[in-house]
Amino acid sequence: MYNRGAFFWDRLENEILLTNDFGRFAFLTDAEFSAYLSGNLAEGEPLFARLEQLGFLYTCDMHDYAQRWAGELATMKECAFSATQLFILVLTNQCNQSCVYCQAGANRKPVHMSKETCRRAIDLAAQSPASRVTIEFQGGEPTLNADALRFAVSYAKQRFAQLGKRVDFAIATNMLDLDEALMRWLIREDVHISTSLDGPEALHDANRPLASGSGSYQRWQRGIERYRQLLAESGSSEAPSAIQTTTRRSLPRAREIVDAYLRQGIHHLYVRPLTPLGCAAQRWAEIGYTAEEYLEFYRALLEDLMKRCLSGTYVCETTAAIYLRRILLNESVGHTEHRSPCGGAIGQMAINFDGKVYTCDEARMLANMGDELFLLGTVDESYNRLISSPAARAVCTASCIEVLPHCRDCVFVPYCSTCPVVTYGLEGDLVSHKVESYRCKISKGILRYLFSIIQRNIPEDMKILRQWAEEG
Repeated sequence: MYNRGAFFWDRLENEILLTNDFGRFAFLTDAEFSAYLSGNLAEGEPLFARLEQLGFLYTCDMHDYAQRWAGELATMKECAFSATQLFILVLTNQCNQSCVYCQAGANRKPVHMSKETCRRAIDLAAQSPASRVTIEFQGGEPTLNADALRFAVSYAKQRFAQLGKRVDFAIATNMLDLDEALMRWLIREDVHISTSLDGPEALHDANRPLASGSGSYQRWQRGIERYRQLLAESGSSEAPSAIQTTTRRSLPRAREIVDAYLRQGIHHLYVRPLTPLGCAAQRWAEIGYTAEEYLEFYRALLEDLMKRCLSGTYVCETTAAIYLRRILLNESVGHTEHRSPCGGAIGQMAINFDGKVYTCDEARMLANMGDELFLLGTVDESYNRLISSPAARAVCTASCIEVLPHCRDCVFVPYCSTCPVVTYGLEGDLVSHKVESYRCKISKGILRYLFSIIQRNIPEDMKILRQWAEEG
């Protein structure tokens, strides 16, 4: 006799997919699933041993079973036990682009973060109990407030050195106004650059025009090429990373998008769907799409990436890599939006140019639309006060996917996540009341596709997936 551990299940093609809270999974035939449920598996059977090894059944008492798997669960949830490690400083609302899906733009009255607000923001970040913190500079276009940027990096290095803590830096920039002196400074100060590339020139220009309305791709390309040259001269092996935002124009151009990245020497894509909020919602008929349309595009892109990897050109997609890290390696992930509970407040805080502190960057963007529900406080308050605020507690509670309706019984719940800020923006509630929301359909669709590849278990394909999980 054996006891069954808690599990989730769903049909995938002609088999049953089982998953559990420890991130383990198994594919069973209908007959095997029936035998497992009815208690008819014999202890000497290979299937019995496999399911016992994966935590789907046990013969010891419940206490010993819990002790056996407690460490595995703690590993998957280790991000929930660490203090805030990412602090986003929004240096300005000014931007030199007018991207079709972004609220930032040159048509607003420019407001820069002052050096004094920078100092207080860094003092706040230094209060986090985390031994290692990342400070990420955003905007608008953060390089348009270069004086504050330089001050913030210098002061943060001094402040964190005094505390014996490590601080890392990142900047999200469109590369359009980075002169050579600023590029050299970023490299010297070890500030990692993240940029945006939506695809080939015509697509990038359509999605991300300059404030004047003309194309931005040529200026972006000149900036990225010079930056790579300077990186090589410095002896750095680091490469800039890039995010791709998918609009309706992108859907038929998966292969062209990958080509555009490889031409620039970028072998890691972070493909992101639009969320119908703010500016994107206003233009949804023009730039938006259904979840099903996005998934068709995403599957075509991943198939293209795998073919390239098989032919000797390594290229990886970050969203897939995040999921695969959980599925294949049973590891926690650092990306704050891919956790349960999510990383709002406990993983990241977003500090606006005016010193207001929000649970996350999405919350800060929602505030730009006039709703400050997710405001934690200001840089004049202590870290302990902000992390204990009602907004922080609400976001943590509402993002525990294991207890949410329509999520708690889903076969993908060990690997999935939710964003209560986005849910609130779309539905007016922190918890979705839809059986399958837009974002849910996309997440489940990607996970179902990845598991279908794993189910086929072709050695060459599995080698690629494991490489993505380990290196992505």
